[in-house]
Amino acid sequence: MFEAIDEQGNRINSQLETMDTLVTKKLFCPYCRTRLRVRQGNKRLHFVHLTACTGESSEHAAWKKRLASYFEQLDFDVELEAIRGRRRFDLLLQPGAIGIEIQRSKMTGDEWIRRLMLDSDNGYEVRWIGFREKEGPFLKLDGWMKEAFAVHGYMDVIEKGRIVRYTNPLPFSRRVVLCQQVPLTCQQFLTPHVPPRKFPERLWSTLIKNYRMRPFFSSFPRSFLHLPMYRAHLCVSTLPSYCFLPLSSLTSLQVHPFELQIAAYVHLNGHYSTERLTLFLENCFHVCRIRSDKNRLKRLVQEWTVSLRYIHLCLPEALEDRPSDLAVRLAEDQKLAGALRLFVERETGINEVKE
Repeated sequence: MFEAIDEQGNRINSQLETMDTLVTKKLFCPYCRTRLRVRQGNKRLHFVHLTACTGESSEHAAWKKRLASYFEQLDFDVELEAIRGRRRFDLLLQPGAIGIEIQRSKMTGDEWIRRLMLDSDNGYEVRWIGFREKEGPFLKLDGWMKEAFAVHGYMDVIEKGRIVRYTNPLPFSRRVVLCQQVPLTCQQFLTPHVPPRKFPERLWSTLIKNYRMRPFFSSFPRSFLHLPMYRAHLCVSTLPSYCFLPLSSLTSLQVHPFELQIAAYVHLNGHYSTERLTLFLENCFHVCRIRSDKNRLKRLVQEWTVSLRYIHLCLPEALEDRPSDLAVRLAEDQKLAGALRLFVERETGINEVKE
């Protein structure tokens, strides 16, 4: 391993240090917190354990014991570190064959999908629990969390000593989403369902305002977005409000949601249809090397076109192509957020949504 922590908790990379500086330090494993020593390999410096490492943090182990004790009190048969074929669960509950996985370390979306398929093929239902340091509606997603949101529609995380459920993600950057926190009971944890969604009108308007006013940097190839915007004399601060829609289908994609919507506006000249959007996205994903599949692309196009159709019906002036300054666009953003809140209320049957 190439990373360790010192007595103050600072991360140390062996590739950025020398043997002389490392031998004077007391080093620990960032996962199991046991002692490490430095070893000079054939090519590179690295760290090795003085004792066997489980690869599991003390917090991870403590939560396994805590959950095992909790479910045993509810008369479940609980097996720790249950091995079933090619899978190992942190906990396995019977009856029901419900596995529980507490995921502290990073994991790719592909690996999570692989495990999901194995569990499904073998008849196991698995409840995944992540970790986060902070609390609040803004959730930073690792690769596997993006996939979990896309498949399940919710995410359970451990924060501040408790398990919290977040639903209805609204992506506004490549890795951070605005979520809705919902109450979580034991029954809801074991038999999950996604509650009616709410739309945080004010928070969303503030996020759009902040994005409009900051310097614009794009992860897309320069020829795909920056140059077309420059040639069309377009500026992010004065783009139409429908370039910043809350499209939850974008959560699982490795792309900035606003950059993609801006690129669609530029390449489609503001003229959207199911066919044009589909062709644009296929080309965009190919040029920018964004991984997706036909089902996700279809869901994204459907959500996008439904949102635009609703805006056309209830706020048609937002779709008009007219020159505007920043103040006009910010006011338009607030109107559009209010319209989207009403759309969610009608869809879910909620007459009043409190933020």
